Amino acid sequence: MPATVPTLFPRPRELSRREGFWPVPPQPHPTARFLAQLPTTIAEAQAALAAQSSGRGQITAVETLPAENYALTISPAGIDLQARDAVGVLYGAQTLRQIVAQYPTALPCLEILDGPDLAVRGFMLDVSRCKVPTQAELLALIRALGQLRVNQLQLYIEHTFAFPGHADAWGEASPLTPAELRELDEACAAAGIELVPNLNTFGHMERWLRHPRYRALAECPQGWIHPLTGQFKEFPGTLKPDDASLAFVAELLDSYLPCFRSRQVNIGGDEPWELGQGFSKEAVATRGKHRVYLEHLHKICALATARGHTPQFWGDILLEDLALAQDAPVDALPVVWGYDAGHPFAAQGGRLQALGRAYLVAPGTSAWQSFTGRLDNALTNQTEAVSNARQHGARGVLVTTWGDNGTHQPWPTAWLPMAAGLAQAWCFRTNQPADTVAACQVLGGLTAADARAVAAALTHLGRLDNQIAKANRNKSLSWDFLTAPPAALAGFVAGVSPEEITRSLTYLDDATGLVAAIRDARVQAELAVGLALAQAGLLRAAGRPLAADAARQLRERYELAWLARARRGGLAESVAGLGLG
Repeated sequence: MPATVPTLFPRPRELSRREGFWPVPPQPHPTARFLAQLPTTIAEAQAALAAQSSGRGQITAVETLPAENYALTISPAGIDLQARDAVGVLYGAQTLRQIVAQYPTALPCLEILDGPDLAVRGFMLDVSRCKVPTQAELLALIRALGQLRVNQLQLYIEHTFAFPGHADAWGEASPLTPAELRELDEACAAAGIELVPNLNTFGHMERWLRHPRYRALAECPQGWIHPLTGQFKEFPGTLKPDDASLAFVAELLDSYLPCFRSRQVNIGGDEPWELGQGFSKEAVATRGKHRVYLEHLHKICALATARGHTPQFWGDILLEDLALAQDAPVDALPVVWGYDAGHPFAAQGGRLQALGRAYLVAPGTSAWQSFTGRLDNALTNQTEAVSNARQHGARGVLVTTWGDNGTHQPWPTAWLPMAAGLAQAWCFRTNQPADTVAACQVLGGLTAADARAVAAALTHLGRLDNQIAKANRNKSLSWDFLTAPPAALAGFVAGVSPEEITRSLTYLDDATGLVAAIRDARVQAELAVGLALAQAGLLRAAGRPLAADAARQLRERYELAWLARARRGGLAESVAGLGLG
């Protein structure tokens, strides 16, 4: 048998192949029994570590290994898995199972020494912009994240939790219930993942403030002007920084936090766009927007601290003025986010490192506001974020995937950048380039053959945007072309040549066969719908919008693909945002 090296994901820090193989006779042989009984949960790993098994297959505790690390040796003497803690045992068992799957009758002799680059390897999923996944889908995601060595999960919440007494805010959203969150929390704990509560408490409160009952809590109850676009917004999105808002937030936290065992909470705090336009206008004129923001942030963080939780908060406002970074709440953890290639992670992380602050870095999957994903931007963003997190002493990374304006993207378009960033957070050096096939196997639960087909389709679709020189920040032009109101379409098309649109349509035609080769019916349907939506946008830009019947059929396909993974709440709003009539 040739001395091959197993394919592992995430790739381990050190792997040394040795001569020979260790045979695996069938049950009831002790080696086969040992492999069949490898732990699959933290509780099982704790029991295995406490039992201190011995013989030709053994799990042993080694205090000199760092936390979450493991050492795996397969030799002529047998199999030895060493770890300091249950998490290390669980990760080592995952690696050993991958080897067994490739060499079921004789394991290659080798030595692996493995452990994470970053203490926090987190993932955040937006479940507030229309799409709330089914409970089964969330549980499947947790199982996949466990295989990716993720140890923190956040579900981004604005209103999609069934807050008692507030059904007017979440009644149409198919929200997560307390019982469901507790089930997710249990599943995360079993996989070695901390489910950190995430709840916006300052900006992005549109889903609450659009209702008359809550309008008095708004900074601008009668609407506001977006500072970036100059557009008038009818519904307010930012809570006014006063005691009434703090009391409201306290009530929400008291309903929400008991569903989690985590002693952290992400209180949001990003993009309070209208701050200074209404209630706080005089205070902002006197003390400045950043100082007013920072004073209220301290009070929100104090609510979390009083409830025994360490607050996290999005660091965008704080880092607009790096001089104020030193005045952030000392017991809070800033999350430095940036989703474009070239984001100044180095300057921001360097400033926080100089202040001695613990912080997280949050890149994105670049999947939102797109039908096909923006793969090159996403992969660069992951690499830059993880590299700077390591270089500038960040505690870890929180890979994010958002759902701005309706979560129109197929879920698989997040898989490649998501797995790339998380694998690099495990071991940056060995997990470049990303293993796209393994990413699809783990996140899609696919066979190796189908994972190759999905990876090929995602790689091709994810580079659609490269066919047009013009680019809009944080979204795809094909998405803009389809979703833009009629009066705004010409502005998006301006600067795009007919040749570029034709080239893009041809590029999508080339993707049709790649998508058709996917055997998994759900993934194939999702990517086919995404491809068709991108085509519809490009055709609209070319002056050839879909006929009414074709638009209706595409809407129906979109709805079916949505309901295969997500709850119905929010679907009608998402469909309306597509502009398909």
